[in-house]
Amino acid sequence: MRKIWWLAGLVIVAAPLAAQGPPDRPQVERLRQQVMQRFLEAYRTQAGLTPEQDRRFREVFHRSMEQRQALQQREQALWRALEQQMRPGIAANPDSVTKLLDSLIAQRAALVEQARIEQREYRQFLSPVQVAQLVLMVERFQQQIQQIMRRRMEMPMPGRMMRDTMPMLPPLRF
Repeated sequence: MRKIWWLAGLVIVAAPLAAQGPPDRPQVERLRQQVMQRFLEAYRTQAGLTPEQDRRFREVFHRSMEQRQALQQREQALWRALEQQMRPGIAANPDSVTKLLDSLIAQRAALVEQARIEQREYRQFLSPVQVAQLVLMVERFQQQIQQIMRRRMEMPMPGRMMRDTMPMLPPLRF
């Protein structure tokens, strides 16, 4: 299990490699895939999934991850746009700020709805105990990632707003 957390840390720490250009993107993607595979294997083992449950779980999990990533990318874009509006010393456009805030709330609602859909799908073939095991593993995984990201955010980077200006919201639970 520690290997999963260690690899998660590598994925997040390696993310700046993606910003360096296309040659490193395959390496970062490969690392993400390795982390995901290890997570799925750890869950399969811990939950004692049958081969059929594992097949169905992976289908739902991969589909859900793609949908969730699209929603999260949209949310990140909204946060970046809001940060641009709220730059110190530059007057923010109230209409734009209102629209961005409304969009952020709608985006969070979409993530919650996505979690509800995932839960319904998982409950079709996983027992309540297996679903709970998944929820706990995902929660622990997210906490580890948030800790790593907090440490990265505390590192000074030119042009980035200080951590106090953008609150950390609690992780989405499903």
